[in-house]
Amino acid sequence: MIWFVFVFLLATVQVHGVNKYLRAQSVLYGLSSLTEKDNENSTCLQELFQLYEGVNNRHLWALKALDASGQPESGFLWGNNLWIGSHFQCSDISNKRPLEINHLKVKQPEETAYDYPPYEMAFAMAYMKHNSTQQQHAQMPLESTIQLGLCIPKSCSTNELHELLNNYLNTHFLYAQEFYNLNIEISSLKILDDDSWMFLPKTMAALCVFLVSVFLVILGTIYDVKITQPRLKAKMDCNVENNNAKVSSISIINNFKSNGVEESQDNDSKFKVKKVNKFKIVFDVLQCFSIYSNVKALTKTKITTDAISSIHGVRLFSLIWVICVHTIFYQIDFLKNVPTGFRLSEYFLVQVLSNSTYCVDSFLFLSGFLLAYTFYKSKQGIVKCKRPVNVLAKVSEFFMMFTHRYLRLTPVYLITILVADVLFSYYRQSSSLNVVEKPDIECSQHWWRNVLYINNFYPRSEMCLSWSWYLSADTQFFMVSTILLIVSTIWFKTAVSILLFLIVVCMGATGYRSYSVGYIPTMDEQFIQLDAIYDLPWNRIGPYLVGVITGYVLTIKLEGKLNLRKPYLILLWIICPLINLWIVFTLYGRQISVEFSAVYMGLSRSLWGIGLGWLIIACSTNNAGIVNKFLSFRGWIPLSRLTYCGYLIHPLLIHVIYLSAESSQSASLSSFALSIFGIGMLTLFFAFWYSLFFESPYILLTKLLFNQFKKPKEPKTTNGAL
Repeated sequence: MIWFVFVFLLATVQVHGVNKYLRAQSVLYGLSSLTEKDNENSTCLQELFQLYEGVNNRHLWALKALDASGQPESGFLWGNNLWIGSHFQCSDISNKRPLEINHLKVKQPEETAYDYPPYEMAFAMAYMKHNSTQQQHAQMPLESTIQLGLCIPKSCSTNELHELLNNYLNTHFLYAQEFYNLNIEISSLKILDDDSWMFLPKTMAALCVFLVSVFLVILGTIYDVKITQPRLKAKMDCNVENNNAKVSSISIINNFKSNGVEESQDNDSKFKVKKVNKFKIVFDVLQCFSIYSNVKALTKTKITTDAISSIHGVRLFSLIWVICVHTIFYQIDFLKNVPTGFRLSEYFLVQVLSNSTYCVDSFLFLSGFLLAYTFYKSKQGIVKCKRPVNVLAKVSEFFMMFTHRYLRLTPVYLITILVADVLFSYYRQSSSLNVVEKPDIECSQHWWRNVLYINNFYPRSEMCLSWSWYLSADTQFFMVSTILLIVSTIWFKTAVSILLFLIVVCMGATGYRSYSVGYIPTMDEQFIQLDAIYDLPWNRIGPYLVGVITGYVLTIKLEGKLNLRKPYLILLWIICPLINLWIVFTLYGRQISVEFSAVYMGLSRSLWGIGLGWLIIACSTNNAGIVNKFLSFRGWIPLSRLTYCGYLIHPLLIHVIYLSAESSQSASLSSFALSIFGIGMLTLFFAFWYSLFFESPYILLTKLLFNQFKKPKEPKTTNGAL
């Protein structure tokens, strides 16, 4: 009898110990244990109590629910707040279809009545703020937010779950609370849903845009292949006819004239011509959507003789640099060890990525250069000629150039905003991960700022597509520079004075702003000072204006030629690349003063443009040797045409990949390298199709529109570096 009592007490103590451990380690078990004394109020509480008893009785479905739920993990002191569990495993608990494995060789537990849950399961995410000072912080937006996944009964509402979770945290059952002295407060709760996003108006709008685009592409391709291409082939065949055939055709025409047939044919064809012209515009629009012709245009490697071939290489590798940076930048929301990523950024060679904000300055420089280059090329020396000033014509010229650019960039931009809004609406409801980027919220409210290209004047927290600040800045710089270029054709010295004044003032404003906020470009400060230092146009216009100056110097002053003695060439090839290398690597260690940082921030972006300016001039005047051959490689040309679409969509691809994975990522050099390579390849692949469906057709439509209203001799305008 004594022995039986001893065994019973021992078993009771063991069960109690296991239950206490589970309550302290597993939040789901702790929540369900709260229903032990009160489980008659609602279906949710009753089913949670069933889960609690199921775990105590070791029922397989309950153990799977417990296993699919998140709990405190290792690495908390190193920033791991992602206790997300597994949404997929929770959804798969009720799946009775066996795995496709060899069940004769794979051992399986015997089937019981408790293998599948007695009710439907759902997955909930709880976002909770903690106040730990022991955890390594890096000033990242989500670093104090614990993301907890819970596999719960589908009958539970967010209100019921909030009350239970709040009671559980207030009782301090969770051992991490006591061990790390944590004060945890619930910020928000959501129960994941895969279906409700489909019935949103914006989803329907995106679907309509996609279907219409596909329909137009199909019709346009059929029309092109069946009608346009045979006509072009027939026209080419006619052009190769010999002179004798032309002479004979002329005699035949003369015979028709003599018989009065021409007049009758003209009278009979008037109605036909009018009828054909009425539908010609429709056929021309369809032609714009032809994949056949657009692929040929996109992959064409021949360029005009006055084009600068090295631009394509610089533009492509600038995009690759941007993709490398953004792959790591946007991955921070999914890292469970952010401080490790910051440690890796301390390596000397990694400064190319950790001090990489100048990749966008390369695009800004190219935009300014191409604008000035094409402008002065089209003027053909008109700057040096004194002609009567036609103010109305100059104003009209500005609006024509701006309208051309706006219509060129905006359609695919608007489609990207709509796609981002829909994608993030889906992942906001279905993914167990949380992100700082909020297109589903901000784009619905503030899309008009993007359409007006002014969103870079607003905080990042209110920005629709955070990376689109560049498009707004580039458009603003385009307007300022276009006005200066047009003024330069009237009052050249005035335009030059204003341009130089803008460069000096903006460098001073950037330096002063950097000094006033005590800015030192450490990794964390680069993230949190984006609003103050990074996005505002007067902090970024320097390289754009340097690009304008470079375009003028190459076109007007040098006239495409530069003959320097070899010592001077060598000196320039030493100084200018060293300027760019100094800008990238001088921050190594980040141990600099606020004063040096202010001078550096004020000068560095314009100096970066000067370094690129020498590269473009050297390549354009055959003074770059193997560098020019590499950058001018014809294989870069088709890829460089994808830079605009690639820039627009690559952050979306990054978020889609990680939000779909629904698991935390680990920072390491190998994982970063793999992510960069994968995102880069996917970006180029999707940018190709994105361009064919949404960019190339609207470029052709813009040209079609301007061919109706634009004078032939009016200057062509650049579409920007992207």
